[in-house]
Amino acid sequence: MQMGLEIRIASDADLAALVRLAATFRDHLGRSTPTDAEFRMSIALLLRDRHSEFFLARDASGTDLGYVQARYRHSAWTSGLDMELEDVFVLSGARRCGRGRQLVEFAIARAVQKGCRLIGLNTNERNAGALALYRSLGFAAERALWNGARQLWLERPLD
Repeated sequence: MQMGLEIRIASDADLAALVRLAATFRDHLGRSTPTDAEFRMSIALLLRDRHSEFFLARDASGTDLGYVQARYRHSAWTSGLDMELEDVFVLSGARRCGRGRQLVEFAIARAVQKGCRLIGLNTNERNAGALALYRSLGFAAERALWNGARQLWLERPLD
């Protein structure tokens, strides 16, 4: 484990840190929305939602380095609880040191603790670093059921 790295389930007291990290993630993606105020409102709501959790990584000096947002739902296909990793983010200066791996490993352990049967996530197919990390932890986009074809996450904005 990374020396001096603490990963824990976030609480209401961590709202400001999570908003800062989410806004940095937004900026990293080159987006202008959600605004900081929208993040504050949404994250505050999600911190109280029994179907969501945030895992916060902090170094020994108290600097917040990254987070994972996990969402839980019952699935008819697994006949049990599934976890979706909605966000996995580590500050750019703190990457390539195993912190993202530790965050995802924490999420996996939490999913096991909660009795989840599946963990899913999405990432861009050109995000080589993230794909390497997720594959090394046992995630795959291919399913034998469909002759090895890749699973795709499709979206339709409803604005």
